[in-house]
Amino acid sequence: MTDDQFLLKSMTAYGRASLSSEVGRLVVEIQTLNRRHLEMKFSLPKPLARFEIEMRKQIAARIGRGQVNVTIMWRREDGQETRVIPNISRAKAVKGAWDKIADELGLKSCDLSILALEKDLLGYEEEIEDEKLFSQILQKGICAALDHCIAMRQKEGAVLSLDLEKRLALLEGGIVDIEAKAPEAVAHYREKLSSRLEDLLKGSPENEERILREIALFAERLDITEELVRFKSHLQEFRSTLKRASKAANETRGKHLDFIIQELMREINTIGSKSSNMMVAHLVVSVKSELEKMREQTQNIE
Repeated sequence: MTDDQFLLKSMTAYGRASLSSEVGRLVVEIQTLNRRHLEMKFSLPKPLARFEIEMRKQIAARIGRGQVNVTIMWRREDGQETRVIPNISRAKAVKGAWDKIADELGLKSCDLSILALEKDLLGYEEEIEDEKLFSQILQKGICAALDHCIAMRQKEGAVLSLDLEKRLALLEGGIVDIEAKAPEAVAHYREKLSSRLEDLLKGSPENEERILREIALFAERLDITEELVRFKSHLQEFRSTLKRASKAANETRGKHLDFIIQELMREINTIGSKSSNMMVAHLVVSVKSELEKMREQTQNIE
C-alpha cells in the first residue's frame, strides 16, 4: 500500500512497532500532532543518539508537516550485559566534602548510603559492536512504526476529505442562492434610492440627470459580480487541490487549502458589506459559518 494512493492525510496519529533481533529488542513509538511546520522530538537511550540524524531524514521523507514525537526503547537479549562505570573522581570529591562536614560537626564519617543519594556517580554503557547492522535494524523499526502511523493519518484524512466535500457542496449552494438574490437586492436599493432622490431633487432635467448618475454609481458599488466569480474560482481550486493525487509521500497541502479558505472568506466578507438585503445577509452568515468549520478541518491536514 503506497502513500500516493490516498488524497489527504491528517496530522494526528500514532504508530508502534516492536521487533526482536540480534542486537536486542527494539520498541519504536511515533506520535504525530498538529503543527504548522515539521518538528521532531526524540526520546532515546543514550547509545542511540548517534543515529538521530539519519532517523530524522527517514521520517522527513514520509511526513511533511506536524509535530513528530519519537520514543525508542532498547533492551539487550539475555546474556548481553550492560557495563556499569563508576565515576571514581566524583565519588572521592563527594566523600571528601561529607567527611569535612562530619569532622566540623563532630559526626561519624559518611558511608555508601550517603553516596547512593548522589547523582551521576554511576554511568551505564551499552556497547554497539556493529553500528551498520544496528542502523539497519533501527531503520526497519522506524519504517514499521511509520507505516502504522501513516495508515492512521490516511484513514483520518479520508474522513476529513468526505466532510470537506459535503461542506463544499453547501458553499456552492449558498453562493448560487446569493447570486440569485443579488439582482433583487440591487433593484430594490435602486428603487429606494431613486424615490429618496426624487423627493430631494425635484424639478429640472439637470436634477433628473443627477439622479440617474447617482443611482448608476450606487448600483455599481453594490454590484458583487466580481466577488461571485472569484468565490466560484476559489471553490474550484479548493476541490481540485482536495482531489488531486499526491505527488510525494511527504507532500503537504493543508496550508494551501487554508490559504484558499482565507481568500474565500475575504470575498464573502466583501459581498456581505455590499449587500443591504436581509436575505442575502442571512445567506452570507451561513456561508461564513461553513467556511469557519472548513478552516478548523484544514488545520489538521498535512
